[in-house]
Amino acid sequence: MPRRTRPATTQRSEHWLRVAVNQYEVVLNQRVQTALGIDATDTIEWLSPVRSDDFAEYFDQEFVDRLGLGELDVPLNDFWPKSGPRWDGLARTKSGKLILVEAKAYIEEAVDYKSKAGADSKARISKALATAKAAFRATADANWEEPLYQYANRLAHLYYLRELNKRDAYLLFVYFANAPDVPNPCTSAHWEGAIRLAEKCLGLGAHPFRPYIGSVVWSVGEMLSNPLPQPTR
Repeated sequence: MPRRTRPATTQRSEHWLRVAVNQYEVVLNQRVQTALGIDATDTIEWLSPVRSDDFAEYFDQEFVDRLGLGELDVPLNDFWPKSGPRWDGLARTKSGKLILVEAKAYIEEAVDYKSKAGADSKARISKALATAKAAFRATADANWEEPLYQYANRLAHLYYLRELNKRDAYLLFVYFANAPDVPNPCTSAHWEGAIRLAEKCLGLGAHPFRPYIGSVVWSVGEMLSNPLPQPTR
């Protein structure tokens, strides 16, 4: 099912994003607004992962429905085959901005060598990635299919919403530093370097989508040091 109920106990990036959204929402929202250039008065509503929804994860048409987009000019299935990106988080603002979230807690988690789709689906994915890559004005020799396939397909879905469907969509990467439950914890400096390297590998320079992509690098210790968690959802 394109909506997956998640277990009560998780770990690594899934766990820490869940903590951030459900316990430190006010602080998280401030960081998100800064990263994406969203006005502080534009309230953010988190749609996943939230306790009241069993921390469900959304993908395929259900992520579109969860964002409340209604009928799109270009249906998702025309752009990308089934079993597409699983979104770690989804949110929208009072003004209608749509936020797609990808979270990581250590660098190795960000490496995904290629799609595991069948031949027909893979051909459709390759076509979508090539179209998005061109729209991003990426370096021609950059490979969007490996080893940063996951990063690239998230960029492609931003292109799908903003360019093909003219929706006010944003892509947010949340990187948790110093996570205690990962094989190789990363410092904030590690993450800043990894972000630069990923953009170089994908051939990203100046492009029209840059204002709609942001990164939050947040130390787990700093997050947990806030005086009081926000009320649990």
